[in-house]
Amino acid sequence: MRCTGMVSRIFFSVDVHGSTLVWRKWIRAQEMYKANVLVLSGDLTGKVLVPIVRHGDGTWTARYFGSRWVMKSESEVAAFEEKLEGAGAYYVRVDERELEELKNNPDLVNRVMVEKMVERMRRWLELLVSKVDTRSVTTVVMPGNDDEWVIDGVIREYEDRGVVYPLEKVFTVEKLEVVSSPYVNPTPWKTPREKDEKDLEKYLEKLISKLADPSKSIFNFHAPPYNTMLDLAPKLTKDLRVVTVAGVPQFEHVGSKAVRKVIEKYQPVIGLHGHIHESGGQDVIGRTVVVNPGSEYSEGVLKAYIVEVEGERLVNYYKIEG
Repeated sequence: MRCTGMVSRIFFSVDVHGSTLVWRKWIRAQEMYKANVLVLSGDLTGKVLVPIVRHGDGTWTARYFGSRWVMKSESEVAAFEEKLEGAGAYYVRVDERELEELKNNPDLVNRVMVEKMVERMRRWLELLVSKVDTRSVTTVVMPGNDDEWVIDGVIREYEDRGVVYPLEKVFTVEKLEVVSSPYVNPTPWKTPREKDEKDLEKYLEKLISKLADPSKSIFNFHAPPYNTMLDLAPKLTKDLRVVTVAGVPQFEHVGSKAVRKVIEKYQPVIGLHGHIHESGGQDVIGRTVVVNPGSEYSEGVLKAYIVEVEGERLVNYYKIEG
């Protein structure tokens, strides 16, 4: 998994959250930007399941995007499903009886959601290996804090076809070793992969101990470092409402103190982060550049950083979106 040549170009994106439109753009970006390292790091899966309800009169209805949708033909239903998929939502066709079953059975909803996540993830990976030469392009697909653990097994199915599942291992770009973490510090939503700061620091230290020289490495940690331009999110009340003053949303730093601590301690060449969608940008901690592309997955917008490295040196980095 070592990239060779004068300069290696990393195309780094995050937080696709189920949007097939963004996934397709990420795949196309490899050729467009001549990247020889392609990374999608953290929060691959969506958060919403939309029932599309079949009625006795032959119509279909659904509620999403703040509206009630009425569809009168198969082509209209298919177009609506495509719209949902582009926005990162999952969908299931049901009749009125099946809709009531979903309403009354949270476990059933969860099972359907997981099935849809696995189905879409596998379809995405098939598309990836059909469009990208993963033998010559280092192609990294990493879960994040929002992703259920079942997703990891799906990614691993494609390791023998060149897809890099980066957790609990080290891979290299030029002469830089890369370590990766999907965990974040605690959130109000209690997502699947969270650790308190003390445990997160221990976990990161164990990862970093695998490196020959951490100062000549890349930290691919989904959680952004605390108190930077990468971790500003709306301040929330206990009931998860945005705090406003004179109608203006208030922001606060919500990143990881453990991530910041290990960056300050080891000074890697660059930190690649995500998680906070509203806080795309870059900053510096000591000698270490840290970046977060941010995310507008529900709008179908691909955000990324292009990072260029040569040997053990960071050559250039810049943000793109489209």
